[in-house]
Amino acid sequence: MNTVTIKETDTYTLNGDLYESTADNESDVLGTLIYLHGGGLVFGERTDLPSEYIEVLRRKFNVLTVDYRLAPEANIDDIFTDLHHIYHFAASMKHDDIYIMGRSAGGYLSLITARDYDIAGVIDFYGYFNFTHSDFNYLPHDQKHLSNMLTEELASNNVRDYATVSESPDPRYLLYLYYRHAGNWHEQLGIDIESDKYRLTNEDIAALPPVFVVHAKGDPDVPVFFSRKLKKTAPVTEFIEVDTVIHNFDQEVSSENIAIYERAVEFMVEQTK
Repeated sequence: MNTVTIKETDTYTLNGDLYESTADNESDVLGTLIYLHGGGLVFGERTDLPSEYIEVLRRKFNVLTVDYRLAPEANIDDIFTDLHHIYHFAASMKHDDIYIMGRSAGGYLSLITARDYDIAGVIDFYGYFNFTHSDFNYLPHDQKHLSNMLTEELASNNVRDYATVSESPDPRYLLYLYYRHAGNWHEQLGIDIESDKYRLTNEDIAALPPVFVVHAKGDPDVPVFFSRKLKKTAPVTEFIEVDTVIHNFDQEVSSENIAIYERAVEFMVEQTK
């Protein structure tokens, strides 16, 4: 693994971790797979993808796990600018084909990137494609027991006075929950929910490259509606609906979850034949 600098400014630096493919032959490498972490665009780290999954992905991809700026210190337009730099950095590497993968909020950013740039395929784990779903105005129902902790003091104590690209879930997950509980998550991101800039229309979805989609049937954080809609509307998809009520069910590495990642790679290989 090599750490690379994607973009450096006076106020922030976007880094990435590049894992070269383990394929025996150069011709077996499909391209570069950009990985975008989750965290509600408020927290998260590029290092959050378990190594077992990275090893599966490396069989056919060079894997580039990346930073992007986080809200509320940055807004969604800043993050979209980061996507621009990330895409063009990946495109400057030796493989022409760029794939993208994201989990949760990273799934949202992956779909946006596939709309706006030349992406060969998307791996979307429990992502979404707009902020208009009514569930996003409330706490995830499995976190309601934390509501009395979600105070204005907690929020103010966890907002930086500088641009930040990496924040641990402990305690920034509570900041995300605070915004959900207050019903102003999209406002903290600087999102106009009526603007097509920040969402995928039916026409956008119908124009997507091949998409491999995974989502928990009873996801309490991001409604499974989004992935079912992708399956119905996107031109080439495979959808695995996991029978669980855990949002980020793949955080626990298991043989079943490794098999899902293996199938994601196989799906992308099949699209090249």
